Amino acid sequence: MESRVRPVPAARDPAAGRRSSWLELFFDLVFVVAVFQLGELLNDDPSAGGVLVFAGLLTTIWWLWFSFSYFADLFDDDRPPSRFVQLVAMLGVLALAASLDRGVADESGRFAVLYGLLLLLLTGMYGLVGWRRAAAREFCWWNAAGFVLGAALWFGSLLVPTPARYALWAVGLAVNAAVAGPLAYARAGQAPVQQSHMPERFGLFTIVVLGEAVLAVANGIGETGWRPAAVVIGIGGFVIACGIWWVYFASTFDPEAGNRAVRGGRAVVVRSYLYAYGHLLVYGSIVAAGVAVEVAAREAVHGGHGVAGPLLGGSQLTLMVGCVVVYRGFDVRVSRRVALAQLGLVIAALVIGLGGLPPVAVVLLVALAWVVLAVIEWTAPPVWRR
Repeated sequence: MESRVRPVPAARDPAAGRRSSWLELFFDLVFVVAVFQLGELLNDDPSAGGVLVFAGLLTTIWWLWFSFSYFADLFDDDRPPSRFVQLVAMLGVLALAASLDRGVADESGRFAVLYGLLLLLLTGMYGLVGWRRAAAREFCWWNAAGFVLGAALWFGSLLVPTPARYALWAVGLAVNAAVAGPLAYARAGQAPVQQSHMPERFGLFTIVVLGEAVLAVANGIGETGWRPAAVVIGIGGFVIACGIWWVYFASTFDPEAGNRAVRGGRAVVVRSYLYAYGHLLVYGSIVAAGVAVEVAAREAVHGGHGVAGPLLGGSQLTLMVGCVVVYRGFDVRVSRRVALAQLGLVIAALVIGLGGLPPVAVVLLVALAWVVLAVIEWTAPPVWRR
């Protein structure tokens, strides 16, 4: 069936190519603060409950990053008014990050208000573009509807106590993510056709979370007084980060993924949201892995409750699931050898998650698995993308 998606003129000549602007890099820097706060929360409480809190809050923060980044990708506008709006959004994200200092249990109302205001800002951004550009109006108003519905649920959560408040946050995020994006593309008669640089933005955010993981490794060594076991674990943690970097940018990262989706029409664009949303699993897993290495160093030196193994194993399982979802978004096919190596990493994750191994063994086993996977990725035939 022929796609009904028709081009909407872009603000910049697509032939000129797209790269992240200095403001977009500055925008990402603000989210470094929020991700750091979330990593600290998980480090303070690496239990199953702490992991759930971490996952929920990371989802809220990442959704803001994706929403503002994707708007900038769709409507490439670097004029002063647009810059001002993004700077205001950055201030709001910093306020959210400050609310994460001790979690949101004591400041859930403030967090909900700040988050709702940021969603309203996105509503206004899409509404203004839709009002000014008739060709993009229906698409923009679908997106605006998604953000205003999300904002209404976040503000409405102020009327109920916790934990019901958190449930409304989850519903708000789900509704927002369904309407603003996939449903907008599926239902709107016209949608923008842009020169996309979102894969680059995803890659840059991967560097951000890898930086947080490396910082956690350094903290684990420093806080334990450079004990030999902690140093070995720190080296293993750095190897894990290097392996993730190597494999991500060897196979998962695809600079032309967004442009192929735009050229492929409506169905391909809607499915491409698997590529986008799957990155949330990748990012959360990387941060959790860094925290797990820091916890492992602490347990190796001071003893503990053995949570490093389940946390690190769970993060690797989630990471592999995220990779599968990302691959499915653009029909990425990996070689049989790579698939077997990924399966080996899954098995290693299960062993360390359930085996009760010593912290040093836990980290070194995962590090070895990533070295093997990176070598196989390096020597395997190129991946196939449709």
